Amino acid sequence: MTAVEFHVNEVFDIAARGGLIVVGSTRNGDFVGIPRLRDVASGAPIRVLGVDHPTPRTRRTGETILVVDRADGDHVAVGRLWTAEA
Repeated sequence: MTAVEFHVNEVFDIAARGGLIVVGSTRNGDFVGIPRLRDVASGAPIRVLGVDHPTPRTRRTGETILVVDRADGDHVAVGRLWTAEA
């Protein structure tokens, strides 16, 4: 079975939020619950704090919004690819 992948499309750092807001597209399925992710290029874990509520845009595009720990900021950039751990 192929792991679910998450491609980072946009990143927002909103000071009032508890982490970085990451909008992205999933491949090979969808997440169930809060995913455990790794950055494909570096192998570093990505600490997902939560899955945010869908917006009208993400409902239309099928994108997912994740809240990610700011400590993982080195691996949070547009174009990055993350993969779900089993």
